[in-house]
Amino acid sequence: MAKDAKTIREELARPFAPEDLEWRIQVTSKDKTSGLAIPYVTNRAIQDRLDEVVGPENWYNDYKPWHGNGKKDAQICGISIYFEGKGFITKWDGAEDSDIEPIKGGLSDSMKRSAVQWGIGRVLYKMTKPLWVKIEQKGNSYVICDTERPKLNAAYLELLDKLHQLPTSLGAAQAQLSYKRDGQTGQQAQNTAPQQPSQQPRQVQQPLPFATRQVCQYVVLSVSNQQDMSGQPLVCAVLQNAEGKQAKVYAQGSHPMLMPGAQLYDAQVTMRKQGNVAFYTLDGYQVVQQAA
Repeated sequence: MAKDAKTIREELARPFAPEDLEWRIQVTSKDKTSGLAIPYVTNRAIQDRLDEVVGPENWYNDYKPWHGNGKKDAQICGISIYFEGKGFITKWDGAEDSDIEPIKGGLSDSMKRSAVQWGIGRVLYKMTKPLWVKIEQKGNSYVICDTERPKLNAAYLELLDKLHQLPTSLGAAQAQLSYKRDGQTGQQAQNTAPQQPSQQPRQVQQPLPFATRQVCQYVVLSVSNQQDMSGQPLVCAVLQNAEGKQAKVYAQGSHPMLMPGAQLYDAQVTMRKQGNVAFYTLDGYQVVQQAA
């Protein structure tokens, strides 16, 4: 059954995970040691969101060059979405060519602005509090220091908390937020999740029957055994989802079945905050062993 227009608008407007944002410097301080950071949704995340909500066959984009009088050349992007009974509807917006890779930068920025016309990433415009961060010179320009990323993630998550909204999970579809945890489901489970996992992830040592139709959510790329501040075992794993996105997650305890190449099903990845640091914990999963 085709989605109605209201459902499409709501799903397009869902807040993104912090990893789907890129931050740029709008202005710098006089001494060039700090800058005002502004968030944008990456074009890859925009494309993934459109594919997920309406399907890759039900949207497309188009570009047109625009020449101003004595101003920078610009690019205009239109994103068209198909609606049942109405056909394709297009919304346009544009951006000036950038100083670095001018046309490519203009195309990229114009798509970001066109996406906002559809509500994609519009929540970022609610970040009205100035956010100054440390910057460093790179070539002829200045970039945000890598050490500032936790601060940026925390500021974004704080905004969502105030708006009583949740970011989408780690590159997963909305339906993957409904896995049970401690007798609760969906967003209830995430809102009431404790700061530390309350139970060991469940592990299945026998292959699941093919009839379950479960889809592999993540593949384990690397694993390292560590200890938390109290000296208890802690596993740090890098996971990759079907779209190729990667993220580092932490799981308390020993997890012998978490090894490179393992495929995780029913994985529950939760975003948490501790001070200014945002991180992911792996609070539940199943592993299907490969046939020998």
